Amino acid sequence: MGDRPGAWSTEPKAFAAVVGEGVRRHRQALGWTQVQLAEAAGLSPNYVARLERGELGASLFVAYQLSRTLGSSVRDLVEAPARTTRRRMAG
Repeated sequence: MGDRPGAWSTEPKAFAAVVGEGVRRHRQALGWTQVQLAEAAGLSPNYVARLERGELGASLFVAYQLSRTLGSSVRDLVEAPARTTRRRMAG
């Protein structure tokens, strides 16, 4: 967060969107569905879906619960990934 100013805004909706993307990114990296994550974290599938869409903001407790379930940290969920430029290799 503080390492990359501007990675997310102070607006609650923008912050919720960044957290939702973090949850989605980590869930997909594990190959889990939203239902699988919800069951493992003790949440409803609808809640996880709305969280990932940025419609809801996670409380600190829920963010911690999700990060532990996903094997990451709360910080991993709230930081937008660094943008990288992909280049095609001639081949």
